[in-house]
Amino acid sequence: MKPLAKIDTALELCVQLGKILSETEEYQKMKQAEANLLHNEEARRLVEGLQQLQMDIQKKKLAGIPLSEVDKNNMKEAEARALENPIVKASFEAHEQFQAIMTLVSTKIREGIRGTELTPPDDDEEISE
Repeated sequence: MKPLAKIDTALELCVQLGKILSETEEYQKMKQAEANLLHNEEARRLVEGLQQLQMDIQKKKLAGIPLSEVDKNNMKEAEARALENPIVKASFEAHEQFQAIMTLVSTKIREGIRGTELTPPDDDEEISE
């Protein structure tokens, strides 16, 4: 067996998994919510403003600048304003639901990995260092 055969199989399974996930109701709802967001000027403006604030706060954190109460309050207010918009809220909720599916998938992959750790490798399998 050539060394990359296992990883090739794993990567092919990942592609198949991606295709299956793209057919889920959660993914379809997320894509529709994104399209709705892009086609609504007010919703898009709210999200872009929120993203700009998030980037500004991230820059401060990376520069080691502590966040002021004003920064924290501005962020909370921007989030609250954005979520008052039903299109933004629907997009946020659809993303959360799909993220929950992705977290579950990741958990199941880790279960598979841990399951193989309990059994010793077969004699003909190489142990990688």
